[in-house]
Amino acid sequence: MNLREIATGGDPRKALATKFFQSKQAEAFLSIVAHRERRIMEAVADLQQAVDDDDIEPLKGLPSVDDRVEQIRSMALAMIDDSLPAWYVEEAIDIDNAEEAAQYADLTDEEWQTTKETWADRYREQGVEGGVDELATAHVRTRFDVDDLETFREAVVEWPNERQQAVLEEALAGGLEMAEQGIRDVTDAVDSEDR
Repeated sequence: MNLREIATGGDPRKALATKFFQSKQAEAFLSIVAHRERRIMEAVADLQQAVDDDDIEPLKGLPSVDDRVEQIRSMALAMIDDSLPAWYVEEAIDIDNAEEAAQYADLTDEEWQTTKETWADRYREQGVEGGVDELATAHVRTRFDVDDLETFREAVVEWPNERQQAVLEEALAGGLEMAEQGIRDVTDAVDSEDR
């Protein structure tokens, strides 16, 4: 079995999809989408500025076209190889040592319990006393700068299908949703001036 078969689980459809998203054709397709999205967002920002209403929150943090192309491509590749949760932890969550944290993404309940016990055992080996959750909390505070174990579990470990769907929507349509909200804000501002 070669590396591609290992990465795609031997599924020829996954291999084909991976090959497509790494191709020049995908680059062209994604570039068109990213350019159009960027132009829409810039137009909304111009519209917001033209209205000159202090209550309107201007669009901020517009990604470059190249960054957006790479974001969509890397997300698509993560979907193909079933690593979307790890991709999201590395790319979108503000957490210390994100690459390390990503290895804990989408664990089963049993795997999560084993991980907490492993962390606790490491602390006990250093002479620190405490229960599993208490020591695991100390670990996520120290290693990932996360206040508590529950926050870490919700942000990194738990990945039900609904969350994966929401992440996909956010990553794919987030810019358009920002533009849509910007248009609504302008519409509200203009409507309130007419009253």
